[in-house]
Parts: sequence; C-alpha cells; structure tokens
Amino acid sequence: MAKVTVEDVRRRLRHKSAALTEFMNSPIGKSIIEALEEEFYHGELFDPDPYKTAFNCGQRDVVTYLHQLKNYPSEDIESGT
Repeated sequence: MAKVTVEDVRRRLRHKSAALTEFMNSPIGKSIIEALEEEFYHGELFDPDPYKTAFNCGQRDVVTYLHQLKNYPSEDIESGT
C-alpha cells in the first residue's frame, strides 16, 4: 500500500472543495444548503438526553464541515494553525 503524503491529502481536499464550491454556488446547491442549515444547524443543540445532544451536535458538525470544506484552502488550514 502506498504511503499517503500531506500533499496527497491537500490535493484531495482541494478537489472536494472545488466540487462543493461549484455545487453550493448553483441555485439548487444554495437551496439545499439553506435547507440543511435550517434543519440541522440553527436548531436546538442541547437535550436532557445526552445521546440526543450528541446526535444534534453531529448534525450541526456536518453543515459546519461543508462550509469549511467550501472555503478550503484557507490560510489557517494551509499553515496548520
């Protein structure tokens, strides 16, 4: 098995970011992201049931990840800070 380098990971992230950016900038992409945000990002995080809280946080993390990936590469990610 070939060793995966940091540059390999960065190249894959740039490829994913470009595809996601193209999608999110399209009319349907904007609509879908808005729906995901409404459903999973702006809702309540905390619940008396800790498993429900963890579930809610996971949903929110996916939307956060999509926005971070869209904005890759940023100075912070590239510099490792």
